[in-house]
Amino acid sequence: MRVFEEGSGVGGTWYWNRYPGARFDSESYSYGYSFSEELLQEWDWTEHFSPQPETLRYLNHVADKFDLRKDIQFNSRVKSAIYDEATQRWNVTLENGDSASGRFLITAIGPLSAPTLPNIEGRDSFEGQSFHTARWPQDPNGFGGKDVGFAGKRVGVIGTGATGVQVIQEVAKTAAHLTVFQRTPNFCAPLKNSPIDPATQKEIKASYPEIFAKCQQSGGA
Repeated sequence: MRVFEEGSGVGGTWYWNRYPGARFDSESYSYGYSFSEELLQEWDWTEHFSPQPETLRYLNHVADKFDLRKDIQFNSRVKSAIYDEATQRWNVTLENGDSASGRFLITAIGPLSAPTLPNIEGRDSFEGQSFHTARWPQDPNGFGGKDVGFAGKRVGVIGTGATGVQVIQEVAKTAAHLTVFQRTPNFCAPLKNSPIDPATQKEIKASYPEIFAKCQQSGGA
């Protein structure tokens, strides 16, 4: 098996999306992998709704524990994948010119792998800093995003989807002025996040079979 990954590390959406406020919107313990009881018991989620840096640490822990990196080719973007009827194999070409072939091909890029920038007149000539949440500058010394420094600045945020709502709450803490541009207002409920205390942690680990059974039966499963 070979995995081609555009990024320089594991994590997928949690590797790319390092914007301020990024975190789970489901209980952390329901988001982890359920295939290994040992993994479930050894990992301690610190918050009910895990922040992005913790989630990325978890995914790196999984990759190291199960020695997954040996099968992953990082910094590799797929240019094309063509099925050859004669050989009954997929021929995959990367943007760097490398190629590979195999009987089976799984595309696991997700529906939102390519950032979409708004076609706003004057965007290219904007003299201030601008960031897309899906390509936030990375913290070179950690798993999170870089602190770009909003203190004392005038900031505009475009959009109030799930990502926008998370960003707005963090930027508003330090920005001198925040303007939010939205097309359709969203309804938001308080997250009511909190640390997971040792007693709750113990209870969660003893209840994983029931937790994942409920997840499978839920309407969003």
